Formats: sequence, structure tokens, C-alpha cells
Amino acid sequence: MNAFRQVLLPIALIALAGCALRPAGEDAERQRAADAGRPFTDTVVLRPFPANPTPEDYLNIAFLRNADLHERYWEWRAAIERIPQDSSFPNVALPFSTMFSGGSRDVAGEGMQKLWNRTTLGLSNDPMSDIPFPTKLSTAGRKALQEARAAGLRFEAAKFLLQLRVLSTCDDLALLAETIRLRQADAELLRLTVRLAAVRAQTAGGQPDILKAQTSLDMAENELSNLRTQVAAADAKLNALIGRPATDPAPLPASPPALRPLPAADADLIRLASERSPALQALAREVAGKEEALALAKQAYLPDFGLSLSVTGSVAQTLGGMLVLPTRLEAIRAGIEEARANLQAAAAARTQYERDLAASFVLNLYALRNDDRQIKLFEETIIPRARQMIELAQNSYSTGELPFADLVEAERELLNARLVTAQLIVERDKALLAIESWSAVDAEAMVPRSAN
Repeated sequence: MNAFRQVLLPIALIALAGCALRPAGEDAERQRAADAGRPFTDTVVLRPFPANPTPEDYLNIAFLRNADLHERYWEWRAAIERIPQDSSFPNVALPFSTMFSGGSRDVAGEGMQKLWNRTTLGLSNDPMSDIPFPTKLSTAGRKALQEARAAGLRFEAAKFLLQLRVLSTCDDLALLAETIRLRQADAELLRLTVRLAAVRAQTAGGQPDILKAQTSLDMAENELSNLRTQVAAADAKLNALIGRPATDPAPLPASPPALRPLPAADADLIRLASERSPALQALAREVAGKEEALALAKQAYLPDFGLSLSVTGSVAQTLGGMLVLPTRLEAIRAGIEEARANLQAAAAARTQYERDLAASFVLNLYALRNDDRQIKLFEETIIPRARQMIELAQNSYSTGELPFADLVEAERELLNARLVTAQLIVERDKALLAIESWSAVDAEAMVPRSAN
């Protein structure tokens, strides 16, 4: 029986040291991270870059290659690995000693004791670490789990922020392409004006007209050159987001983005943002983690302890313990107040972010609705009117009632109206992208409350 106790007790102590009070939900968080991280951990064969990539193509490449997104993912994985570290018991120490005294006698009082009877073997917790009260470990594990969940939500928020940045940059590139096309058409009209002014100068002496027309053409061509130099900068910005070499060219889009509907009501969108925003949920998890930190700080009043077991051959067996009393009362109270202050700070940060998010939604919704109004005005009134003015100008020019310069001016007014419309469409799409990113849902998936 004594031999059984001598074996069983060390095994029990080692088993206790090797376990951890892991919180419920850790396995689910690990699985969520594994599912989300397959593009970062598995070997992914990238498809060749499309000849005419869509914004979705750019976005898919960015999700695989963007280094900031990879960083967020591995921060999440690192936070998960804090859970077993914070909820585990301390290491086990195995001290031993041997007596070399020549005067030692055996139990019969004769001769030198055997080496086994002069050797003391021990088993204890790490002398540098007391054994925490079990509730402290479970609370520390829950705190680490909340922090890991917050890191996972920050990863999701980073994905939606990357989506916003990539698609907004695609919008900028589409607007730049449309502006170049319209300015090229404008320059062609001015070249016609210059040629006509040159003919008139030879026959009727219109030198001021040719100077004015040539100046307008030079300014238009200068603007066109400036626009073309912006293409490389826009390509570099997009390439940085999707992990391509900065100098690789990106094909210019053939048209501005299509107008996408926003079916949900404004109030529903704001509610959706507060319910689904990953960044807001991450702050909520951080608040929950601070609550566990406060609970852990309060448990500092609970004593820690130590255990030790020693065997000196067949001579003696000793089981000892130590109780570590929480005598640093001022430090404990300060730790509790620090944890409470951190909790209040995290709660205030969450509240302010929620307010800022609502304000951002209101601003984006206002911009989107105002852009809708202006787009409708230009597409249904101003552009048709400009085309009508061109028809009238062409008729008047054909009968000699209107100079060619006035006809060209009417054509340029239409080009300017089309450019303003393209700018409004892009600004509207950016506002919609912001709404989608912060609410973590595509506009096409938004359903009005009345339809539920």
C-alpha cells in the first residue's frame, strides 16, 4: 500500500500540472480560425491575372495576397494560443539531493547507508510559480478567449475594410478612365475649332480667334496629359492592395460602375450596422475581456498555494504544502481599480465607436441619397437637354445661323454633363461601398423590413 501511495501521489501531481482549465468555446474559435485561414495556410494555386479583370477579380486576389490581412489573421491565431497558456497550471519541479557524509549509518547502525537511502527525490510545483486558485485559471482562460474572439472579429473587419479600399480604388480607376475618354473627345472638338479658326484667319483675318482656340486646346491637352500620368499612380495604389508589383499596369475599365440599388430603409441600415459591424463586435468582446480581467483582479484576495512531495530512499516520505497569503492589500486594491478603469475605458471606446458608426452611416446615406437626386437630374433632364441643344445648334449651323464655335461649345457642354454624372455615380458607389463594409453585408442582400 505504501508503495502504491508513493507512485500514485506523484502521478496525480504531474497530471494536475499538465492540465489546463480551458474555457468553453475555445474549440469553436479554433475551428472558426482554421476555416477562415485556409487561403493563408493551404497551398493556393493563383489563377493567371485576367486580361480584363473585374472589381471582383481584384478583390479575390487581394483576399489571398494582401499582407495586412495576413497580419490580422496571424494575430488572431496568436491570440488563440494565449488561452492554454493563461489557463494552465505551473510547471512541475523535480528536486533531488544525495548525502555524501562518511559517518552516515544504516538503520541498524552499522556501516555506510546505501546510496538509495542517502538520496532524496522531490516533486513540487515550480518554485518560481505558485499554484493559482483554480478559479483564477478558469477566469484567465475566459479572458484570453474573449481577447481571441476580438482578434477574430478584427480580422473580419480588416477583410471588409480591404474590400472597401480595393473597390473604391477600382471606382477611382473607372472614373479616371471615363474622364480621359471624355477629355479626349473634348480635345478633338477643340482641334476642329483650331483648324476652323486657322482657315478663317487666312480669309477673314480672325487672328484673335485662332489664339483663343489654340490656348483652349493647349490647356485641354495639358489636362489630358496630367490625367494620363495619374494612371500609373492609380495602378500602383491598386497593386499595393492586391500584392502585385507596383509597376504592373491595370487595364482601364470600359465604363463607370453600374448603379446598384439600396433596398433597405435608412433606419434599417443603421440598425444593421449596429448588429453586424465586426469592428463594433470586436470592441464588445474587448469589453467582455475587461470584465473577466476585473473578475480576475478581484480574485487576487484568494490565496495561492504550493505542494511538495519528497522521498528519501526507504527511510522517509514527506508531503508538504504552502499557503501564499494575499498580504499586499494595497497592491490588490490598486490592481482591481486598474482593471475597473480599463473596463470603463473599453466601454467608453465601444460607445463612441457606435456613435461614430451611426454618424458615418448618416453621412454616407445623405451623400448617397443626394447623389441619387443629382444623377436623376443629370440623366433625365440635363443630359437630354444638352443633346437637344446640340440638335438645335446643328440645324442652325447647317443654315448658317450659328457659328461653328457655338456648335462645338454645345458639344462640350454635353461632355461636361456626362463627366459630372460619372463623378456622381462613382461618389455614390463609394458611399454604398462604405455602407456595405461597415454593416458587413452586400447591398444586394439587404432586405427591407417590410418584406420580412
